[in-house]
Amino acid sequence: MAFSIYAMLDLNERDQVLTAASWMKLEWRDYRLQWDAAEFGGIEFVNMHIDEIWTPKIFLSNALDHGGLNVVSSERGSIILQSDGIASLGTPLVLETQCPIFIRYFPFDMQACPIQLVPENFIEERIRLSTNDMLDGSMIGSREWSLVNVTNTYSTVTYTDYSPLIPVGNTSLAVFCLVIQRIPSHYIRTLWIPSTVLCLMTFVTFLAPPDSGERISLGVSMVLGLTVFQLLIADILPAASLEPPILSTYLSVNFIMACLAIPVSLINVNIAFGDSRVFVLRYPPTRRLFLEHLPRMSGIPTYSQRIGCLGKDKDKVEQVPKDVEHTEENMGKNVIPVTKPLKPMEDCISKVEKTKTELRTVALVMDRLAIVLFLTAFLVFLFYTILMFTKNRGVPSDVSEFCGFNPV
Repeated sequence: MAFSIYAMLDLNERDQVLTAASWMKLEWRDYRLQWDAAEFGGIEFVNMHIDEIWTPKIFLSNALDHGGLNVVSSERGSIILQSDGIASLGTPLVLETQCPIFIRYFPFDMQACPIQLVPENFIEERIRLSTNDMLDGSMIGSREWSLVNVTNTYSTVTYTDYSPLIPVGNTSLAVFCLVIQRIPSHYIRTLWIPSTVLCLMTFVTFLAPPDSGERISLGVSMVLGLTVFQLLIADILPAASLEPPILSTYLSVNFIMACLAIPVSLINVNIAFGDSRVFVLRYPPTRRLFLEHLPRMSGIPTYSQRIGCLGKDKDKVEQVPKDVEHTEENMGKNVIPVTKPLKPMEDCISKVEKTKTELRTVALVMDRLAIVLFLTAFLVFLFYTILMFTKNRGVPSDVSEFCGFNPV
């Protein structure tokens, strides 16, 4: 038995169905059909219709369509019969078989799709399937998958009578495996990079001033964008899986961090436009920390600098002249105005303005702390996700053993 796949039409990950166009060649020996070519004018080959002689009944045990129930059917054409009793049948097949999908490392995953051939109602003593190494998969072309290997193996399966629980007989089993690897560039461009940029854009909203009207709406827009990516992943991958894909977990964590950034931003806006002091300003150590040290470390004006700028605008000298009669006697004389004494800078600012300046300084500090915290958490999880992808070892060991090849 020889098997060749020349086109992979589709691999539906959600339904776990492989559709492939293939060519299968069967050879078997029937001693009843032997003849002496010398007695029949040297004729060594005869073409016969498939219904004119006995043919083995072979079906695909993991087929999902009616065409795979009987590989050797009357629609397959003619058979080449040799004088020594060897019958050869070559036929094209369009197969729809079940392919177990392992999506843990999507989109850097590798899949092994088995094609199982079993004789119908014949024990191994009557029909024994064997495969050869003449497998060809070089013509397989796909924009999403690349061919890794095409393997073949055959074994013996023992079927059991489920009533008395005793073996009925051994049946020969032939397995061909198509080992393919996904090309991840498309998903990196359309899922990974855009979702990462959207998550980072959510953190960038903390750089906007608290009085910016588009700050919250920008964060909500980023969350909606991440929701779209979650829906795209849900449409591609199988609904039930023993191990969730790493990429799906990565998008979920990004979505959670983007959602958490919105209430944190709302809290900072509420602090900036509040009318009472926050609790951190009630204690001198935390007051100095949030009004002087942290603003200086984060590159924003400190509270004292803001008060100084505000005081310079109001600390103007009021020139009030004495009552000078503009008479003819005083005409032409230099009158020196008398000024009021200068007030301290802080006395020129009302208590309400001081409180607003304090709250705005605290809000800007909280924005800088929030963006540092969220960026740190994002980078840590990003490196953890990359580390998880490095553990990819290809096809799981149980599937590779069943298909008869060593995992990559």
